[in-house]
Amino acid sequence: MQVKDTNDTRFFNKLLKLRSLLFLRFCRVRFAASKVSMHEQRPVFVMGVEPRITVPVARSLHRLGVPVFVASTSTADSTLRSRAIARFVRWPDPIERPDDFLHAVSDWVKTTGADILMPATDRALSVIAKHYETLKSLLHVACPPPAVVDRVLNKQTTLRIAESIGVRVPHQYVVSDRTDTRTIRQMLFPVIAKPQQKRSAEPFKVRYYRAPEELMDALDDGVLQDAIVQEYCEGCGVGIEMLVHHGNCVAAFQHRRLREFPKAGGVAVTAVAEALDPGLAETALKLLRALEWEGVAMVEFRYDRQTGTAVLMEVNGRYWGTVSLPIQAGIDFPAYQWQLVHGETPEVPGSYAAGMTWHWSAGSVKRWHEALKSRHSVSLGDCQTQDTPAVRKRQNALWTTRDPLPALFELFDTARRLLVSDFRAVLSRMAPRSGGFRSVQSNGKRFERGQPGKHHYAK
Repeated sequence: MQVKDTNDTRFFNKLLKLRSLLFLRFCRVRFAASKVSMHEQRPVFVMGVEPRITVPVARSLHRLGVPVFVASTSTADSTLRSRAIARFVRWPDPIERPDDFLHAVSDWVKTTGADILMPATDRALSVIAKHYETLKSLLHVACPPPAVVDRVLNKQTTLRIAESIGVRVPHQYVVSDRTDTRTIRQMLFPVIAKPQQKRSAEPFKVRYYRAPEELMDALDDGVLQDAIVQEYCEGCGVGIEMLVHHGNCVAAFQHRRLREFPKAGGVAVTAVAEALDPGLAETALKLLRALEWEGVAMVEFRYDRQTGTAVLMEVNGRYWGTVSLPIQAGIDFPAYQWQLVHGETPEVPGSYAAGMTWHWSAGSVKRWHEALKSRHSVSLGDCQTQDTPAVRKRQNALWTTRDPLPALFELFDTARRLLVSDFRAVLSRMAPRSGGFRSVQSNGKRFERGQPGKHHYAK
């Protein structure tokens, strides 16, 4: 009997010990979970779908432990897939359904607890500025007030303010469909045309005209409405990126475009990180202060190294197309901006990996496509010079082995869009035309002309 009691006691003690161990393990798991939840950050909404911009910003914040939600306001945007993106959402079109858009944003902010809204495109920046006060009441808006944003979105306003503080700007021509031939022929060609306003839906980004006849055709076709025509400035595209806080530069970076799309001048396809030029950095900060800018911005110059002259092209008041280059080189702009919003002091390194090159694969596909369609051999925009620093490391805009989907999907989407565009162009040429006469000016007089118009590639 005593033996049986001893065995029962031992068995009971083992059960008690096992229960204690399970309870301790349960407590450790609960404690670890509570510890994680205490340090879990509130989500951030990145508004706008531009893979080479949106994804690097999301990855930067993801490394901080910040959940990132990407919001699209256009049905034309492809769904972004990335390990750094917690969720992809579509909000109603803010132009066609502004009330529904604001209600959707409010609901998502309340549901997720998000505390920051970051624009990744000019469309997003324009929309946020239009609904600034309402959005500001919901969460922190990572851009200045509307009056300041408009100074950047309106290119003529930007250039006028820059010229007033002594920054060199390109010569501009005032043209319209009423401009006579004599005036156009007095211009110094080549010239470029840009939309005057960075609107939600720009008809084109940059167009390049080599001769008066090309510009006259474009004016007659009506494709340059609300556009500004500027002299073409020699040199390479140089970007000075800055994070400005209360008028002070928190972080700065410089890159030079080696290849662009379109080739005559546009967005970077290949770029290289350069040591910060003190003169360009001073000019950029001077301009951003004159604009009263707060947050991230990229000041773009056309820099002629032979003459040492820099001409202002424009200012991007949001994250730029090569944003992954400074992040990979050691200057993490999105992380610094997030830290400033939350009252933290960013630890910005004193130097970065100058000489690192950056490549955008989808941009190369677009360049190859442009070269196949182009009627002219265009070498402008390629800035492989003898003073290009030795390449330390080559980085891709999107591709990483840990997160390959964004790069793969962007390549597929780019190829699909180009094929669809070409197919429609072929169908258009095959369709019968009702007439080929258009009104053109010559020597200040209007006359009818049947020559088909020239087409210029727009990015």
